[in-house]
Amino acid sequence: MSALFAAAALASGIVPVVDLPPVAGDPCAFVDAAQDRGETEDARFTLDDQVRLVDIGRQDPRGARAHFTLSPDGTSVAVNLKSADPETNRYCLRLVVVGMDGSGILRELDRGGEFIRGDFKLRDFSYVKAGYDRSNPPRWSPDGTRIAFLKRIDGSTQAWMVAADGKTPARQVSFLPDDVDSVAWTSDGNGLVVGTRPGIRLKAEAIAREAPDGFLFDERFSPNLARRPIPTGDIATEYQVVSLADGRPRSATPEEAARLHPELPASAPRDARVYAESQDGYGAWIEPKNSEQLLSTTRLVIAKPDGGRMACDAKDCEGIRSLWWSADGQSLLGMQWTGWATSQTALLRWDVTEPRPHRILLTDDMLIGCMPAGVEILCAREGADRPRRLVAIDAGSGADRVVFDPNPQLLGKTFGQVQRLRFTDPNGLEGLADLVLPPDHRPGEKHPLVVVQYRSDGFLRGGTGDEVPIHVLANRGFAVLSFARPYPRQPAATAKTNEELVRTSRVDWLSRRVVQASLEAAVDLAVRSGAVDPERMGISGFSDGSSTVQWALINSSLFKAATMGSCCEDLFSFAYAAGPRFGQLIRTPGYRFFETGSKKDWKPMSLILNVDKIHTPILIQAADSEYQSGLDVVTTYALRGRPMELFVLNDETHVKWQPAHRQAIYLRSVDWFEFWLMHRMDCDPGKEEQYRRWKAMAGAPAPENLVCRRPLRSTIAPSSRPRRDRAGGR
Repeated sequence: MSALFAAAALASGIVPVVDLPPVAGDPCAFVDAAQDRGETEDARFTLDDQVRLVDIGRQDPRGARAHFTLSPDGTSVAVNLKSADPETNRYCLRLVVVGMDGSGILRELDRGGEFIRGDFKLRDFSYVKAGYDRSNPPRWSPDGTRIAFLKRIDGSTQAWMVAADGKTPARQVSFLPDDVDSVAWTSDGNGLVVGTRPGIRLKAEAIAREAPDGFLFDERFSPNLARRPIPTGDIATEYQVVSLADGRPRSATPEEAARLHPELPASAPRDARVYAESQDGYGAWIEPKNSEQLLSTTRLVIAKPDGGRMACDAKDCEGIRSLWWSADGQSLLGMQWTGWATSQTALLRWDVTEPRPHRILLTDDMLIGCMPAGVEILCAREGADRPRRLVAIDAGSGADRVVFDPNPQLLGKTFGQVQRLRFTDPNGLEGLADLVLPPDHRPGEKHPLVVVQYRSDGFLRGGTGDEVPIHVLANRGFAVLSFARPYPRQPAATAKTNEELVRTSRVDWLSRRVVQASLEAAVDLAVRSGAVDPERMGISGFSDGSSTVQWALINSSLFKAATMGSCCEDLFSFAYAAGPRFGQLIRTPGYRFFETGSKKDWKPMSLILNVDKIHTPILIQAADSEYQSGLDVVTTYALRGRPMELFVLNDETHVKWQPAHRQAIYLRSVDWFEFWLMHRMDCDPGKEEQYRRWKAMAGAPAPENLVCRRPLRSTIAPSSRPRRDRAGGR
């Protein structure tokens, strides 16, 4: 039977392709086994530690939302946990409940299902799958006895429900033909409000009906993403209520739909953002100081029940991301990004009897999904050398306590020594980078440096895109510069539209020049620390960071090795691989591709036009939905004998999402930088072919100068762990 199945698969396409069956096994087996192991022999934070981190929500803290919610009585927190298993290439997904008392008792209510990926609108394309999580906060019923959540089984995301005490297993509630995007309870607790987008399916079906006559190659095409047209235009969300009594759906009323998509009250100003209203009739919001500017600074406003207003125009009130009222309704609380280069997080408190707010907490850590919890504020918190955990912050003093740490096995691990570098770059912009040194660094030692970008906040994991493991490199003797890119001040200050912002940043490659100036200033500080060997420096980049790598290799001689998570912004493939619509859009801000004179415009940025001056070895690890954009560069470098290697990762998005790929990217990135900057190899026989290719590249270390190094991977053995309530669901 299996042979016949394989034959059918081979016969169905133009080229012989067989997809291997999924690797059998339980992706949660490692999580269970980890709770029963003893002390680890290796105190260093390893690549395995990073691959198998237990996450609460989306990894990027700047884009993350709460994947946890507080029970109605304020005593418990429901949390969605995710941990990767590269062996099965799946995630262990669990819904757990922990106490606000910080006891560490964990009650598991449900586990299993498929990773629920987010999606986004790309240019005119209605729907493109992302590599990050869909927002999926558990929803407590009004009486606190049940929890609703999203779960994906066999390619369908539906609403599920489970008893909060864990005594009965979870059950599926909705059975709709389209994926459920979000879920909430009705006010009486007898049904679930769900949001779906049937238009995604209907538009895709309409395109399928074009197939017999052939598809017109028009603006709906993006060869990178698909071999057929992609649905375009806006897609509306439809709201329904699913009865818990009989499972039947009906259209939601406007009031019911508002439980998923609340609208601003009529009293709110037209340009109000982040609106919050108290039970006593106070309103609060932020609004732009200049409504005509795209990126205007903002002010904080409180509207009193009697019609009076209070406003804070000070800089200390800018950058607010969320607002909520205290339990007694007498204090407005807010979370903001502030400080040098907006690198810090603060909590503000504005008592309605006071003329202005005051700050209760200022930290270099990132706070995610904060919500009121009695006299405390419940947040996810992560720092440069500590992954995300749940904390309760006193709303008066700002003191915090740990409510739940999903990674207690890391408490005894050694991370790199983190030094925050703040500087003003040559353009007068505030610059920021974190220099991470080996944990055993001693004064006078010089280490090879790897630059990771293009933001540096929260837990220093793998940079934007999470591809180069920062603390793993530090534990292997590297210095790592986690660099946060700046943005040109003048276009940002005056632009009225996104188009204007992009166009002005594009003139004479202004944006790239600004980033390079800041990068060089950060590297100079790192070198002047005395801990970096300036002759052994490498750079990595993903997305916009890949463009920074391109510019740096062409316009400086700083770096001796490079990796890229996507490639490349160049003359030919970059324009046509993304499709006609993309080509039109990027011409608007001034890019030229096949016009006369375009090569002159591209000279400062093009790897192709500068191939003769670049000898830096470049490793590219790109998604199969993007790699075509760099084939002109890869082909040019192959013909010129330049050291470059491209890996294409199957069924991947811009941000890679598969655990096996994440592990492979980590391993290959570390191998690459160790080979070129340390002259070290992993002498595992399974990697002989890899090093045969690399040793044959131009500029490779002489064989006699290469040494074997200790393996990257090790077995994790937690030194401490939360207690599990075995009576809970498994």
